[in-house]
Amino acid sequence: MTGNFYLKRVGAEDPADENRMSGFGLLDLFQCEVEYHFSAQDMSLEEAELYIQNVLNCLPDKTINEICKRSYEWKTEKMSCDTAEYPSGLAEAEGKDILAFMSVADVELYRNPYDSNDKRLGAILGGGTEWDTENGMEIVVRGDKVLEVREYLGYGEFAIWTETDENE
Repeated sequence: MTGNFYLKRVGAEDPADENRMSGFGLLDLFQCEVEYHFSAQDMSLEEAELYIQNVLNCLPDKTINEICKRSYEWKTEKMSCDTAEYPSGLAEAEGKDILAFMSVADVELYRNPYDSNDKRLGAILGGGTEWDTENGMEIVVRGDKVLEVREYLGYGEFAIWTETDENE
């Protein structure tokens, strides 16, 4: 990625909670604009933008391949026990081709709630898939490590960290 990344249209999400911020910007993996959300109590705008620029928008191939592998496993399991009508090409999609059947609209950014000295940020990429249109999707990452790709559960930062996680 060239140049610095800046969120657009940044502001408080709710006048009653001025710490809850959001802004819009590119998510390189899906080549789309998404809404990024974060708490100004947990991280500054600059920290959020640097994490997006240097981590989320520069995911290593190993991370992208892990997202695709886990997505493929979820898709295969879902399609094997379901009789729904699926789009053409979905059954055969694997590797990076599976990304065409996924979408992301929101990215939640988090800091470790158990260790304020942990400099790593985490994110949950939220959206949908063509194989599970009812439940939504979450891609859960800590730093650039994929923790889960699954249906939406909404655990927030507690899907990324537990009290027993070590600061690696």
